[in-house]
Amino acid sequence: MSRESGVKDMELLKSNYLKIFRCLFIAIVTLLVTSCGYHIIGSRSLPFQSITIKPVQNKTYEPGLEERLHNALSNEFINQGIGVNTSGDDVVLETTITLFQLGAVGAVDEIVKEQELVMRADIKIAENGTVVEFKNTTSPIKVTFQSTGTVSESVSEKERATDKACKEIANEVVSRIILNYAK
Repeated sequence: MSRESGVKDMELLKSNYLKIFRCLFIAIVTLLVTSCGYHIIGSRSLPFQSITIKPVQNKTYEPGLEERLHNALSNEFINQGIGVNTSGDDVVLETTITLFQLGAVGAVDEIVKEQELVMRADIKIAENGTVVEFKNTTSPIKVTFQSTGTVSESVSEKERATDKACKEIANEVVSRIILNYAK
């Protein structure tokens, strides 16, 4: 038997052991997760198939936020398999934007280079006389944007950050609703 043949045999043996280890690891993890009663929470566990989203109220001086947040909420519910209607459902979502604020995050020589966008909303879900409220809902992540360049570039960056904040708030609202019903 040559030395090369012995090296190939060792590599093949290592490869086989690695495959067996991977299979055993996957099997053990699968058994642990399924035996502990864990299950993935999703919109299938909700007692409703559709929701009415009332027009969003904007209590800030920033124009157009109500449409953006309404669209973000609609998209997020649809992505979760929940129908969205303008009226007629047993479950009604009311949203009020209470805060829209920009703050400087980074500055060089007294020139602001990066800004943070903070947006808050109060959420009220009514279902068959039961009302659940989520006060001061914000994005779970910090939303910032570059404020350097031309005015139109800065405005464009702010618009993208606003859309991101709306999307993050919508994601947070839908997640809270799913967790609230999963209890």
